[in-house]
Amino acid sequence: MSPDGKKIRGSMEAVSEMTVINTLTNKGFVILDIKEVKRRGFGPIFAVKLEDIVTFSRQLSVMISAGVRIRNALEILSKQESFSKRFRRVLSNIIVSLETGLSLAEAMRNEKVFDEIFINLVESGEKGGVLDIALERIATFYEDMKRLRDEVKSAMTYPIFVLIFAIIIVFVISFFILPRLISAFGTLPTNPVINTLIKVNRFLSDNWSWVLVAGISIAVGLYVFFKTKIGVRVKSIMANVIPIVRSIRYGLAVERFTRTLGVLLESGVAITDAIELAARSSENHRIEDAAPEMVDMVKKGVSLKEALLTVGVLPKIVAEMVGTGEETGKLPEILEKVSEFYDEEVRNKVKKLVSMVEPMMIALVGGFIAFLALTMYQTIFTMQQSIGR
Repeated sequence: MSPDGKKIRGSMEAVSEMTVINTLTNKGFVILDIKEVKRRGFGPIFAVKLEDIVTFSRQLSVMISAGVRIRNALEILSKQESFSKRFRRVLSNIIVSLETGLSLAEAMRNEKVFDEIFINLVESGEKGGVLDIALERIATFYEDMKRLRDEVKSAMTYPIFVLIFAIIIVFVISFFILPRLISAFGTLPTNPVINTLIKVNRFLSDNWSWVLVAGISIAVGLYVFFKTKIGVRVKSIMANVIPIVRSIRYGLAVERFTRTLGVLLESGVAITDAIELAARSSENHRIEDAAPEMVDMVKKGVSLKEALLTVGVLPKIVAEMVGTGEETGKLPEILEKVSEFYDEEVRNKVKKLVSMVEPMMIALVGGFIAFLALTMYQTIFTMQQSIGR
């Protein structure tokens, strides 16, 4: 029970149960029930939805700007059923942490749900007395990043659909059409394609359970591997083999870096911290690896423009624009314009990629299906001739 007599529930990280009791008692809480909660092993996999975080940021911003106390605003939001159960539990835990004297940024950091960019922006907003503005900026920032990423994903949906359709066609022929032909005619004429499909059919029919287990194991193994640091780099190298895909990924990295850096600097985050966080948000290992060198140079008094030119991981035009921003004192605004430019460039390249891939996929899949159909027709025709004799 809180000092003002309200029943609340939440969680707290501590070395022992007694530490929790002492901490809460000293803050005026009355403990009705306490028990240890085991950390779930799959917590990070089932993360809070980005939509929840964006909506939360915008609604909390509106409530704070309207004069509602942070704690009361969080209590209202923690009861909203539009949020997931896990996120509502996170908000309840934040309320408890606030009651123990932690700042909002510190309470959020304890929950391991909000990333460092989010927390740094909240911290800057608290220190500057402009938390409502910071939260509104956070919501806009994550909405813009999500929108661009969703557009890239949706653009690739059609080619993937066509590929899946081709796989389904092969599956139908192998498991439904061929077995019926074999049962009707006993044997089929020798044909490399048909023979291969028959062998695949027999192998999968005889070993389907092992194939299923192996398939699931490989899928889970790859999923876990690609979540590791090495796996992320391997995936990046594989994706960068195709020039236009490499160009799109690099454009996305530059867009994320400049947008994040601009938002952080505009919110008052120290430039050294902002560089590190922006580099991490870029999801580009070259930019991430160059971040420590950039930070060291800036600490020694070198301009950000010179640091960018020295490490050479961003286009020169970006460094020149940054230099203009430093000279005019409008670096955050310039960075926002640069990110908007790369946002548009990425969209155009994605459209170009899709316009190239779509006809290629249609031609390949259409040709493949036509080849299979012709092979099946020739096989049936040959069988009919042999029966007629």
